[in-house]
Formats: sequence, C-alpha cells, structure tokens
Amino acid sequence: SGEPPYLTGLNPEQREAVLASDGPVLVLAGAGTGKTRVLTTRIAWLLANSLAGSHNILAVTFTNKAAKEMLTRLSAMLPINTRGMWIGTFHGLCNRLLRAHYREAELFQILDQSDQLSAIKRLLKSLNVDDEKFPPRDLQYFINAHKEQGERANAVEAWDDYTKKRVELYEAYERQCQREGVVDFAELLLRSYELLERNENVRRHYQQRFRHILVDEFQDTNKLQYRWLKLLAGYAERPISLSPGPSPVNGRGEEMGAARDIGGAAIFAVGDDDQSIYAFRGADVGNMRDFEREFHVDKVVRLEQNYRSQGNILDA
Repeated sequence: SGEPPYLTGLNPEQREAVLASDGPVLVLAGAGTGKTRVLTTRIAWLLANSLAGSHNILAVTFTNKAAKEMLTRLSAMLPINTRGMWIGTFHGLCNRLLRAHYREAELFQILDQSDQLSAIKRLLKSLNVDDEKFPPRDLQYFINAHKEQGERANAVEAWDDYTKKRVELYEAYERQCQREGVVDFAELLLRSYELLERNENVRRHYQQRFRHILVDEFQDTNKLQYRWLKLLAGYAERPISLSPGPSPVNGRGEEMGAARDIGGAAIFAVGDDDQSIYAFRGADVGNMRDFEREFHVDKVVRLEQNYRSQGNILDA
C-alpha cells in the first residue's frame, strides 16, 4: 500500500490514537504498550499531513531521556530538523519560555536540589533559626510542595504556630532568592505560569502559536502543571472567541494558524490510569479525570497490547 512507513506496524488501537481528529484526546495506556511511539507517530502524522508546522507543536514529557528519545525517533520518521521544536520536560520548556522573556520574568540562575538545600541552610543560619526544630530538608519539601500546588507564601493557610513559622521562612527564602537572582526547579514552573497568567501579550502569542499540545505520562502531572497546560491551551478563556483578523506571523515570517473559537490548542494526553510514580512530588492522577470532564473529551483510546513483558508476567 502507499502507506507511510511510520504508520506500518501500529496495532488498531495505536493507529486509532495516532489518526484521531483534532479535538482533545486521552490515550490510556499501561507500561510497555507503546505510549511514546504513539505520541511521536502522532507528531509525525500532523507534520507530514501539514496539519501543523513544527513551530505549532508543544510536546511535554517527564525526563530529558524521554524527550531526547522522542526527538531521535521523530528524525528517523521524517526528514525534518527537530532543533527548534518545543519538545522537552516541563522544567526545560518553562526555562526556555522564561529566558525568551527574560525582561518580564527577570533573568536568573537555576539552583538544583542540593544548591537549594544549601541556600535554605544559609537562610536558617542568618536568621538564627534552630535547624533541629526546623530541619532544612523538611523546609525544602514544604516550600516545593506549595510551589507545585501553585501557592506563594501568602496563599498558604497556617493554622498553628509551627506552620506560621514555616510560612515566614518560605517568605524569607523567596526574598533571599530574589536578592541573589536565583530560582529553584519548582519556581521555574510557577514563574512561567504567572508570566502567562499576568501578561496577556505573551499568553496570546503562545496560545496562537501552539495548535497541538501533546503530553506524555499525564498521570504524573501535578496541579500546577495541569493549570499551565490549560492556560497554554486557552482553556481558561472558553467560550470567548479570539478577535478575528489576519493570522499572526512568527519570527520567520511564516503565518501561524489562526486561533480556534475556544481560544486553544488540541490536547493529546497519554497516561496510565493505574500508575503514578510521582505522587510524592504532588502528582495528581485526578488530573486525568478533570481533563476528561473539563475538556469534554469524547475520544478515549485504550492501548492494551503489551510489547515489553511476556504473558506470565502480565498474568501475575
């Protein structure tokens, strides 16, 4: 047949997911069922059929390794240059967005986990706080957990004196980071979300640019990551239509797709409804149910054929 090589070898469910129409799609898939392959082939299909340009696609995954693998597979499927494509982890893409708008976001240096812990220890020392009573690692967890819920210090509810003190330390930590021009990992996402939420021009630009948002390992998203995706997809603005007019042109002079009436991109989410390995970091499997309900998802595909494990393992 004249079928493109990247579609050969897909099973019927994988094919159904890859060729799904434009609306929101949820693909429920266990480990070893070819999730990443489906996501990558979906991107290849959109590009090959001119349903999107490479600059109209945003693909998010959880590890740099998975992002690299997607780019490698995509290059093998199609003769395209993947260099400028927005395919990466939440933190990587938020970093890229903030650096592109460094004036609005205030440029910074990134702290890794151990740098952040050192910064917290330094803070406690400078404030003469007993680090036995307020262990630095616990405080680090407290701060990051609230940031991942999208909560700044002033939004954290404190019912007792101990929590009130931790909130004060969270506030002091934020001031210290601000002074030193540094951000931690959790801050990348929160600041990127706040930039999109507060700056209408920046938000409009990305909403009109990204026509297709694809998310791998959707069960591992936390509340803030889901809100970030909703904002980029223009969900918050339904059902207001964007003003009619000529399609915006991007930096390379290419016309970008006109925004849809609902103001947003088509989200293609792939996840395993049985497995979340990031619950300890605030991942919320409920996001999958919310996505189905809030986006009125009528296309749910289940991948049930396992390619990684033998029958006896699956039975067990």
